[in-house]
Amino acid sequence: MPCYAVLSSPLGDILLLADAHSLTGLYFTDQRDCPHLPGLAVVSAVVSQPSAGTVRGRTARTLKAVRAGATATTDDLFAADTPTSPAARPPQLTGLRLVQPDTPADTLAVFQQARQELDEYWRGERQVFDVPPAPQGTLFQKRIWQALLEVSYGATLSYGELGEHAGLGAGHGRAVGTAVGSNPISIIIPCHRILARNGTLNGYGGGLERKAALLELEGFVVG
Repeated sequence: MPCYAVLSSPLGDILLLADAHSLTGLYFTDQRDCPHLPGLAVVSAVVSQPSAGTVRGRTARTLKAVRAGATATTDDLFAADTPTSPAARPPQLTGLRLVQPDTPADTLAVFQQARQELDEYWRGERQVFDVPPAPQGTLFQKRIWQALLEVSYGATLSYGELGEHAGLGAGHGRAVGTAVGSNPISIIIPCHRILARNGTLNGYGGGLERKAALLELEGFVVG
């Protein structure tokens, strides 16, 4: 049975799920598929449409991510001006609240590792996560999520390219997109690095404003 913790981040509160060995879930608390727990603060609005939203006043799903010459800095991330952007929150990256006060020590260590590595990621100091992910899903979903783990920091793939990378032939685009959309460990399993074939943002369970911010953190220009 997993334990839960709430982590503050520059893109909003995150719900972490873990067992004694691995991280099993990472959701923004306003995601539509975020688990609802007793005692967890009720969000004012849920991201109900993964392909909706705006970035700097423009329709987000039509924007393209283009690789820039240099990685964005943490200051750039905090300067974003979207509703879910870090500008709406103070730069406090280390707040971790355990949902179960009796969380076992081994599980607490997983939470602490995830917190530390995410802190380093926000600061631009980490490109690869070491905390072990253990997402629960079908064999097909796990095949796609494993392929996502192999998309490196600062790189993107289209959904079709991801399917090919997972060893699938043509005709799996819809199934690949569904598996990407059901990824239970955001950021660490980097579904934000998957774009439409024409380079547009397309969709993201945590909201396209966050997808744009994550890509910009990794050195892309979104516009």
